[in-house]
Amino acid sequence: MFEYTRTNVIDIKEYQVKDFEKKVPVLTCMTGNNVGRRIMLADDRITLGRSPDATIMLFDSHVSRIHLAFDYDPIRKEYRIQDLGSSNGTLLNETRVSNAIIQNFDKITIGTTLLRFSWEDALDMLYQAEIDQLLNIDELTGLIVKRRFDEELNRYVAVATKQCDGLAMMMMDIDGIKEINDTHGHAFGSYTISETGWLIKTIIGQKGLASRFGGDEFMAFFPNVEAKEARRIAEEIRNNVEMYPYENNGIPFRMTISLGVSQLNVDDSIESLLNRADRALYKSKRSGRNKVSVFV
Repeated sequence: MFEYTRTNVIDIKEYQVKDFEKKVPVLTCMTGNNVGRRIMLADDRITLGRSPDATIMLFDSHVSRIHLAFDYDPIRKEYRIQDLGSSNGTLLNETRVSNAIIQNFDKITIGTTLLRFSWEDALDMLYQAEIDQLLNIDELTGLIVKRRFDEELNRYVAVATKQCDGLAMMMMDIDGIKEINDTHGHAFGSYTISETGWLIKTIIGQKGLASRFGGDEFMAFFPNVEAKEARRIAEEIRNNVEMYPYENNGIPFRMTISLGVSQLNVDDSIESLLNRADRALYKSKRSGRNKVSVFV
């Protein structure tokens, strides 16, 4: 069951001096569509842009396809940024630059995205991990929030389209949540959503990414997966929800879930991919619930 307690006590004595001496280079997105996203820099070249060909893909229409590069100098132990002929330029601390060394806490602006560069120790990383959890994880279900899900879906669809890889979409809706709320109260409804989200997360594991996008509705996508395999996963979710022993305040009850699956096609858009999965879900609901339907 999902843990609702958010407080963690950190014993500083558990960390050795070397943990605080070691610094890790990090970019943090401060504004724009990618706000809250954190990027760990490496010793080799990293490029940023809105193209799948960039090392780090940003969802910002004002960013060029391959906009900016970060290069590490192992001798001087510092990072240098290089604008790669972008349309809107690169700003370092509000000054336009083409090539420059960056320092701790410098601000880099590309398009509408503001990035902060920093060297972080172990305690910084722990703190930022807690902030990331608060920003990106739905507290009720433990799944990522829809904003982050949409970012990842956009990125994976772009890559799948470019490389002609498979990608499957899944829409899910708990059956009869209104009846549960009306019969037992909204606390039972919240419990049902929480437990179902945990089941979905457990079954999907590393095969895909899932999110709750409103009330008792969930969605997931699966990179490099065709509709047949996605249907198998959907059936596993459906069966586990149907057999799960829901119980709250000593009252046991059973639930079911309806699911719809679609597959990314050539020249598909995210909207059409979602629309087909939604229509498949509607078919499952209309034909009696507790079913899986596929619309490729």
